[in-house]
Amino acid sequence: MKKKKNAIRGKRRDKRGEILGIAADYFLAHGYEGTSINEMARESGISKESIYRYFRSKKKLFGAVIDRELEDYQTRLRAVSHARTGSLRKQLLGIAETLLEVITTDRTLGLRRLIFQQASHNREVGRHYFQIGPGQAYRHLNTLFSTHAGRSGFSPADLSRHFLALVLHFPLLQRECAIRPSYKASQISEIASRAVDAFMRAFLRTNGRN
Repeated sequence: MKKKKNAIRGKRRDKRGEILGIAADYFLAHGYEGTSINEMARESGISKESIYRYFRSKKKLFGAVIDRELEDYQTRLRAVSHARTGSLRKQLLGIAETLLEVITTDRTLGLRRLIFQQASHNREVGRHYFQIGPGQAYRHLNTLFSTHAGRSGFSPADLSRHFLALVLHFPLLQRECAIRPSYKASQISEIASRAVDAFMRAFLRTNGRN
């Protein structure tokens, strides 16, 4: 009986995941307002009833898509943030590279545009994205800097904000304005390294190699 129940749960997770994958692609291609559950069901071959069985509305479906799209980001960020080995610079590099690798992709940029558009009508969408996306990075950094803030003269919260600004502001601005294509892995490493070293010199008063 237990095996049967587990099998049923597994099938439900698979179906839910399939719907979310299709919905994510559809939202990104058509926008939130341009996405119709009826059209999505017809084009994907999944019944409308199946979609509504898992998600009661388009709003709920979009929220679940945000959660799913950020799962990899959250997992990777937790991994590098909880790896308390190596120098502070090494830990910050891991966080910086993870942020840049995930946030500057075409897919994430498209999702961010959708979220910001919807947040102007529904603040809860923006709050939810911030909580599980940028807010998570901020919380991890705040914890990390709590042991280094004393020698800097800045609070952990200030250090976290300055670090995120140095790492993300210019690369993200260039990508959002379509000034440049996606970054290569070597470019991300270089950008992260420069940002971390500049941050450590300016805010932690080190030579950036400690």
